[in-house]
Amino acid sequence: MAEGAGAAEDRLNPPRVEKWVMLNYSQERLNRRQTILEGISQDLTHSEIAAKLGVNRWVVMNDIRFMQRYEDPEYRRAQEVQEEVRAERESAVTREKSFVVQNERFVKLMGMSLREKSFRNMVEFYGPELRRVLKSVDQNAAIMMLPKSVRRALINNGIITKGRRDNMLTPQAVEYLT
Repeated sequence: MAEGAGAAEDRLNPPRVEKWVMLNYSQERLNRRQTILEGISQDLTHSEIAAKLGVNRWVVMNDIRFMQRYEDPEYRRAQEVQEEVRAERESAVTREKSFVVQNERFVKLMGMSLREKSFRNMVEFYGPELRRVLKSVDQNAAIMMLPKSVRRALINNGIITKGRRDNMLTPQAVEYLT
């Protein structure tokens, strides 16, 4: 029975080593914190941050969750910087995409964008139908009388608005037709 009493006493008074490990764990988290914040502000993935620290990815994710839970202001600043870095990277990628380069060439050649040229071509092609719609009292009814394929083409090119019961010509189309 003496052994049982000793076991109960051990549970009530844990050894000092465990408390030191807990404090050490908190200190380790603080040591990792700065590296994690730098990694976030550089838009690194959790795996890349973990590789930098030499720890498991889940440790990094747990530390980030800890910072989120306690609303760390430096974590918020790092996220803002991360968003700026992502926006810059995205704009650089968009500038390099082929359709942007093609559109720039088209503007130099024609003096208008490809979208504008498509809009004008569609208005000219469907001119008689669009003039009937423009002259009608109820534009929605006149648009609904058009074949579905024509309506779809006009919607895709921004000539008519898309709606269930409120279809009408866009202001740009009305301006071009008048």
